[in-house]
Amino acid sequence: MGVSIKTTKVSSVIAALCILIYIAAIAFGAAQIVVNIGERRKVAEKEFGDLADRASSAAVFLGFMSQPYQETIKDYIGSTETLLAVIISGSGGENAFERVEGSGIIWAGDSPRFKIRGGFSGDPLYLPLRIDGQRNVTIKAIYSYIDYNSFIKVLRNVLLAILAALAIAFITLLLELAQKNKGSYYRSAAPGTEPDIKPGVMPDGAESLGFEPEPEPEAAQETAQSPDIPENEEFPAFSSAPAAAPDEEEPEIPAFEIPDFQEDEEQESEDSRESPKGLFTSRGNVGWESYLNDRLSFELQRCASLEQDLVLIIMELGGAIEIDDSLYLQFTGEAVNFFGMRDLIFEKGEKGISVIVPSVNLDHGIAKAEDFNVRINAKLSKSSGISPVLCIGLSSRSGRLIDAERLILEASKALEKALEDPVSPIVAFKSDPEKYREYVKTHSVKA
Repeated sequence: MGVSIKTTKVSSVIAALCILIYIAAIAFGAAQIVVNIGERRKVAEKEFGDLADRASSAAVFLGFMSQPYQETIKDYIGSTETLLAVIISGSGGENAFERVEGSGIIWAGDSPRFKIRGGFSGDPLYLPLRIDGQRNVTIKAIYSYIDYNSFIKVLRNVLLAILAALAIAFITLLLELAQKNKGSYYRSAAPGTEPDIKPGVMPDGAESLGFEPEPEPEAAQETAQSPDIPENEEFPAFSSAPAAAPDEEEPEIPAFEIPDFQEDEEQESEDSRESPKGLFTSRGNVGWESYLNDRLSFELQRCASLEQDLVLIIMELGGAIEIDDSLYLQFTGEAVNFFGMRDLIFEKGEKGISVIVPSVNLDHGIAKAEDFNVRINAKLSKSSGISPVLCIGLSSRSGRLIDAERLILEASKALEKALEDPVSPIVAFKSDPEKYREYVKTHSVKA
């Protein structure tokens, strides 16, 4: 126990150390990037100042915006580390220069504009130029303020530090597991071996579990002092039954028969075939009927937390038409294709299904039920040559904190009304706030 406590303390210290390494590595990497950005800004300002001086002096010897002048400006931009694109404006218009064509300039008609970059680029640099014979001459430039080589180097160092911390944590975990396996002798000793525990001595930590050391038996001490027992001495065999009196016959133990559990096993296997197995049924390939209550309760809680509505639709193929397994499977398949949620569709008796439609109000639910009614009548009539009557009952949460059983009851009552009058096969239950409050009050009193 003591070893386990020490190992736990060491693991906690190592875990805290690894977390500190993670934080320090990330903080160091962020600080390095900020420092590199500041240094990059200084380099860009210096290169931009040199460019402005060169643009002013070249205009004197080569002529402002002559072909040699433009080649000079472009060559200098290509030799810099940070400048990406330059725009020189004068009385004759604007001229743009790029390190790589199409990388930093876009054109709006005849006017060049700096491209909005998704990467790292600083605010444009700006200076006026003094050139004889020209007025309002300015020069602007954009630059990249991240050195990608330095950036990758910083990320690599941070990653190496994190990997080192992970390696330390992994090695500590392996050592801890090895220590636990080594200290588990008393719990997993090899068969036929016994731990070396002296009488009256308990393993470490046994006192903390409420055990007390058992005193040495007095019989053992007396045996140690008793004379040696002869080897040829015979002892009567011991039996767990009570000894009989000298002149009394031993009572006969009545025999009993082991009950035959074969019938129970057959009944159990038969029940197991009828009980739900898996998520979907074999007959309709939809949810089991017994799963409806639990799933509806979950969806009601979720919609209530999101302040959304929910509609429960219970439908049944009415009339005296026999519904075989193939027709029922087609019916459920059309429901899955229409509603698109197999895990929210459940069997309902031999001819029906129940559908949970979340995030939908009652009016929308009625519209979906009408569309599905038209679809199922057309599909089943075309495939089987019969026109089954689909009766549908609906109910919705309607902002109420309602339980699943109540909602199922409302939709079932609506379905009963629809089955009574197939001319109007869709019936929706609309809640009355006053009656619902009375129901909640009565329900809570009974509970």
